[in-house]
Amino acid sequence: MTEPSFRLIAPQANRSFIFKWEPFDLTTRWHYHPEVELIYFIEGKANAVMGEGFQYFEEGDLVILGANFPHVLQENREFARQHPGCKPFGLVIQFRENFLGNDFLEKPELKAIELLLKKSRRGLRFRKTSITRVSNNLLNMHQLSEPRKLISLLDALTTLAEDNAYDYLTPKDYGYDSSHDEGRMQAINQYVYEHFTGHISIKEIAAVANMTETSFCRYFKTRTQKNFSWFLNEVRISYACKLLSNTNYNVTQVCFESGFNALSYFTRQFKKIIKLTPQEFQRMKREPEPVL
Repeated sequence: MTEPSFRLIAPQANRSFIFKWEPFDLTTRWHYHPEVELIYFIEGKANAVMGEGFQYFEEGDLVILGANFPHVLQENREFARQHPGCKPFGLVIQFRENFLGNDFLEKPELKAIELLLKKSRRGLRFRKTSITRVSNNLLNMHQLSEPRKLISLLDALTTLAEDNAYDYLTPKDYGYDSSHDEGRMQAINQYVYEHFTGHISIKEIAAVANMTETSFCRYFKTRTQKNFSWFLNEVRISYACKLLSNTNYNVTQVCFESGFNALSYFTRQFKKIIKLTPQEFQRMKREPEPVL
């Protein structure tokens, strides 16, 4: 099997982890990333390569893959033939082991989760008894506010850790070692986070990667499944969300503080990514949550 490629996982605005409730992307390459990945299959069927083995998944299956665990989801030809135009759908949650702080998992109440994440370095496929206990939690998570999503995630991980009903995908830890490819993507990522409030040209970021502009654009799209301009806007909008949530800046101030130079363009990009206008987002964040 060919070497997996490093994949850069872009942060989502106003979240400490990645939350995806959507059809699975079956076009990615064999890859790895430093984020732990929880995958819940809700509709349809898919094949996968995880670690050194081939897997088959259908509605109700649940797996967790540790940091740098190589994997790829692939089309199930039988399902595609029987349901043309339909993609398997599910929940994907990605997070760094230290996403809540370097010492967070050292708290005594979270030892079970810490052990679960260590075991996930071999890949874990959960049995039906465990899945039944967390299925309602996972199915309802997309409807929750951001703080409650986090609480729900910790609750699901705790339940899975305590239930101890899973099968390993590999006989030993299967993290892929760092490579030149990873170093290049980390350099790109670091440069963007240090300079996103200013102008970053393709020529400039290609030089960081030591590539031509054409090669860089092709390379970045392959590794991230998105154009560099979209990734840059995601980073800027993520920062804009923090400003709108935690400062008294108005929308115009936030626009320019986040690296945009036109309010109309900022508003369009914000709505594309967040599905709300900046004004709607700010108003939502400033309204107190109803007491249950």
